[in-house]
Amino acid sequence: MQLAKLDNGQLITTYAEDQDRELINLMVADGFKIYVEEAQQPLPLSEFQSQQLCYRDEGFQIVGYYEIVDNSPEKVAAEIERLKTELTSTDYQIIKSYEYTLAAQPLPYDLGSLHSERQQLREQIQKLERMN
Repeated sequence: MQLAKLDNGQLITTYAEDQDRELINLMVADGFKIYVEEAQQPLPLSEFQSQQLCYRDEGFQIVGYYEIVDNSPEKVAAEIERLKTELTSTDYQIIKSYEYTLAAQPLPYDLGSLHSERQQLREQIQKLERMN
């Protein structure tokens, strides 16, 4: 039988054989309770979500359950940096197009689609920055 207690928000677990009633009674006297862990649910999560194991004391038992946690700051920051790098990687195309415009040459890139792609990246960055 798995036993547990919460101590300052930390889960402390131990194990006792079902037949060892004396040990179980000692552990219960020390504040331990039956520990039950709910199964993790196969839920669709965004790339910035995860299921985190949490605990609740239900009086006679401690229950481990999973909560969906949003917006891991590290993941969001990493994605913002990746998108900014992708945006920066197309700067040369803008500069080259500007030079061609000044020299009255035909443009080497489709500025409409280039602008649209860059704007989508900016919007994704802004959305993620609001989350962080």
